[in-house]
Amino acid sequence: MKHKIVFFDMDGTLYQTENDIVQPSSIEAIDELRKRGYMVCAATGRPLNQMDSILKHIQFDYYILINGSYILDGAFEEVDSRPISKQTVKDIVEFCSQNELGLMFHFGDATYIYNKFYPMYDFCKYCNVLNSLFYDPSQSYHKRHRAYNAVILTKEKKEIDDFMAAHPDLRADLINVKSDGFMFDVFNSGNDKSVGIELMMKHVNFTWKDTIAFGDSTNDIHMLQKADIGVAMGSATEYVKSFANFSTTSVYDNGIYNGIKKILDDHEE
Repeated sequence: MKHKIVFFDMDGTLYQTENDIVQPSSIEAIDELRKRGYMVCAATGRPLNQMDSILKHIQFDYYILINGSYILDGAFEEVDSRPISKQTVKDIVEFCSQNELGLMFHFGDATYIYNKFYPMYDFCKYCNVLNSLFYDPSQSYHKRHRAYNAVILTKEKKEIDDFMAAHPDLRADLINVKSDGFMFDVFNSGNDKSVGIELMMKHVNFTWKDTIAFGDSTNDIHMLQKADIGVAMGSATEYVKSFANFSTTSVYDNGIYNGIKKILDDHEE
């Protein structure tokens, strides 16, 4: 067995977000990986409290969460983390309040809406992530807990651009979902899934040569590029696919099963 560990993005890769489905063929393929001795890990922008729909079907050996900023083992114990600094979180809260922007934070154990409750609620409903969703009109939860990610909704993209220019320690990724305006994931500029994977691999003495990764979006690019075998889903853009070793079919057409079968048939003899 050449490789030891496989990382899976969730939305658009392992999980059909719109209809809340993990295909049986994906579960079958992951079971086969485990039988052959592979570790199976999640690598997602989601926090743990928004993984319930997926965990009903699959348990993972490690969880690379919130775009690499929160890493847990299979028992949900923290392995490593990189929260946003308290001052920067305070700046985000003030910025969104002053400009009347939608704001939601992902903490280690919960997600809290601060501003624009109903637009943010509708976004979470679309993504099937209403579990552990709370509203904090006092906007104070961050004072007692570490925030790993902010989700900001704005009608004017320039507002975000100006704020990010003044905060080079942050990164903003546009979320491609239906929403009333522009929705951005905001997190530490030094964080991404590949960084979280590297933090996790230190604990098991693995390197990128040991890895296989599946993804479909721009936040998967670095892990697809660094993995020994990077697999892009069929629905990924040509740009994302250019960083992968090969493309499989889409999440709606047994993409995980087909990709794993190809790897096991072609690379793992």
